[in-house]
Amino acid sequence: MSEQTASQAWQNRSSPLAAWSRLRDYAARDTNVVVVSVVLNNLLRAVSGMVLTRLLVPEVFGISGVIASVQFTVALATDLGFQAFVVRQENGEDKRFLDTVWTVSLIRSLLLALAVAALAVPLSRTFGKPELAPLIAASGLTFVIEGLASTSLLTAVRHRLILRLSALELVVLIVQIAASAALAWAWGNYWAILVGLFVSGLLKTVLSYAVFAGSRRWFRLDRETLRALWKFARYVTGSSIIFLLISQCDKLVLAKLMPLDQFGFYILAGNLASAPLAFAANYASRVLYPAYAQAWRDGTDDLRHRFYEKRRLPALLYGFAAGGVIGSAPMIVSVLYDDRYAAAAGYLQILCISSLLALPSNAANEALTATGRISATLEASVVKLVWLTAAGFAGYLVLGQIGLVLAVGLMEAPALVVKWLRLRLAGLLDMREELLFLAVGLAGVGSGWLGTILIGPLLV
Repeated sequence: MSEQTASQAWQNRSSPLAAWSRLRDYAARDTNVVVVSVVLNNLLRAVSGMVLTRLLVPEVFGISGVIASVQFTVALATDLGFQAFVVRQENGEDKRFLDTVWTVSLIRSLLLALAVAALAVPLSRTFGKPELAPLIAASGLTFVIEGLASTSLLTAVRHRLILRLSALELVVLIVQIAASAALAWAWGNYWAILVGLFVSGLLKTVLSYAVFAGSRRWFRLDRETLRALWKFARYVTGSSIIFLLISQCDKLVLAKLMPLDQFGFYILAGNLASAPLAFAANYASRVLYPAYAQAWRDGTDDLRHRFYEKRRLPALLYGFAAGGVIGSAPMIVSVLYDDRYAAAAGYLQILCISSLLALPSNAANEALTATGRISATLEASVVKLVWLTAAGFAGYLVLGQIGLVLAVGLMEAPALVVKWLRLRLAGLLDMREELLFLAVGLAGVGSGWLGTILIGPLLV
């Protein structure tokens, strides 16, 4: 290359247009999109909570919690893993395949709506709130609206259109918040929140067809696709049912064992500890899984190298940050809340152990699923359930309520060990990378603890 050509190339690279292009490409990277999306979603939900709590009475949020619990239970108990199925399958672009997935999803949604309507009266009586029956029955409509959406929301993940998908979800969330707030101001009851969900669900369904090409679907049931879906979903459904038990039983038990104020601290700490999980879940499912599935479909030789190369830097940053939350929990609680809530810090430190281990555990799960080892999810869920039962019971006998909390906080550890064993059998485990992550997490704990000592007194 001549000196003049080299100079011209340097000028092109350093031009404002080239700099803007590089900045745009960097901002559009999958990992960065997930980070920004999670932050914006959390901020918007915080704003929504601030607005709605000023427009609605506390009882409305109790109603919202009951109905959300019903929907969560019904949906998770019938989870078929559509997204993972579409992303992984070789024929995931085939029209007959996508039509069949859409049809099964729609049928499932209609059945869920009917089930919720049929269960509305007995459930409302079980809760001791018979007046909730019409609201519970009406909430089933959200399943129908969701079932009508195009499979483009699933293929977008397969094609790694994370920016477009995240932008769509952000717009839908903004509309939901605006609609709920306006209706809350006008009506002042729970129907404002429910109708806001209907409005946002309809918008998401419309956008699923308008934003993505080739999104139109037709009613079709292809036998080969149905067989493949059943083979795939039987593990997903079993794992989801077990997850349902795992995610709810601690709250049911501790609500009976703890005084109301202590249980409030536990719930508050659980909400704070779940903040990192949004990134761990979205990064694993929207960034890592499509990349792993593509590498598997392409027949990449060194899958282990690809597995760890893709997750290394974000995982290390996450580990340091999650460890930092553990170490600085007392400072976080003291900054956010007054002295009455200081006891939440101890619960936060314990529960964040599972948050720390969530990313390597989720990443391992996605690698195993992408390479066809679907049963690993179910196996890990069974291990969690066994651990929570045995360790929770033993912990409560030895240490009381805090022993049960420790069992919950450490629940991800045995599941991660199981996934390490499965990765090793698959030739995908690099224990040096796993130990490096844990070491960085411990460094984060130390940094958070040091920050609490040095900076904490200045912030209180």
